[in-house]
Amino acid sequence: MTIVILKMGSMGAFASISDAACWGRASLIALLLALLAGPGLAAASPQGPAHAVVLMYHHVGEGGQPSTRVTTDQFTAHLEQIEAEGYTVVPLADVVAALAGGPALPDKAVAITFDDGYRSVGEIAHPLLAERDWPYTVFVNTAPVDDGYGQYLEWPQMRAMAQAGATFANHSTSHAPLFVREDDEDQAAWAQRIREDLDHAQRRLVDALGEAALTDPPLLAYPYGEYDRDLMRLVDEMGYIAFGQQSGAIGETSRRQALPRFSLNERYGEAEAFALRLNTRALPVAEQSPVSPVRESADPPQLTITLAEDDLSTERLGCFYGSERMSVEWREPGRQFAVQGEAPLPVGRSRYNCTLPNGEGGYYWFSQLWVHAEAGT
Repeated sequence: MTIVILKMGSMGAFASISDAACWGRASLIALLLALLAGPGLAAASPQGPAHAVVLMYHHVGEGGQPSTRVTTDQFTAHLEQIEAEGYTVVPLADVVAALAGGPALPDKAVAITFDDGYRSVGEIAHPLLAERDWPYTVFVNTAPVDDGYGQYLEWPQMRAMAQAGATFANHSTSHAPLFVREDDEDQAAWAQRIREDLDHAQRRLVDALGEAALTDPPLLAYPYGEYDRDLMRLVDEMGYIAFGQQSGAIGETSRRQALPRFSLNERYGEAEAFALRLNTRALPVAEQSPVSPVRESADPPQLTITLAEDDLSTERLGCFYGSERMSVEWREPGRQFAVQGEAPLPVGRSRYNCTLPNGEGGYYWFSQLWVHAEAGT
């Protein structure tokens, strides 16, 4: 059983990036060459036959920055490619239910998501999805909607979209980086502020959209895809399943408070790269250290991964930090390895990406986000 979830905004297959907008052409070429050459947090249960790819978009159409939009032609081509290659688009809620042991998903399933709730989702993306009768989920930050910002959807528009299969979920009220503490704010005060922010957004979604708002369980997309260990614990206590923006597929060992999505944008929306994303599975990670992406120092972190399976052909594992291919240090052959980049972490977001051929023409994929010095960039 294979699941794919779509989020439009980022690109590459192997390399780690500070953000989709920051990918250099050289990094992309190195990435694709590495892929063509071939060499290439977690739940307690071992990986089963279920996998998921989550795709995430922001703007669709000609408005907005290239780093946060796809063109109408690109979006249409993505939908045509999903259809032509035999994927099944499923509701995001079905993916979450399957990960919790619910009904099985169809083979090659795909879920489509959008972040923020921009007007272009209703005006351009929605008709293209509705004509195919495909479900999708919009993660809405509610303050701009309530304040009537012109580039955002309005509640009546969202209710009309829900009639054709759209669902809606929490992207916070404020869209501020939720893990960041305000000046002189202690842990308790921070936790109370974030609870109020998320509770308010969830109430607005339910009040305005009724059953189209996902509540069982509630779903959250972290603003900017950023989180730390304390935020993961807090949203877990609040009952949320949470999604980031780090690349990779979803599997049974994926952390329910940091589920990956592939972010797509105009600069990196080519058909070949899109096909690579669709044909991925989650690298079965049983344990990792560190878990939190937030780094106080610019020193490149050492990441240690313990795999849940010991029968993978790990000799072809490849791990990347930007255009740099990192050395893989095996602590326990075929089971536990460590990687560490050489270049200092940039300000903002960056990633380590690890991929491994899955023997079926695709790749296992795992991405670890890093956030250094400045959030929400």
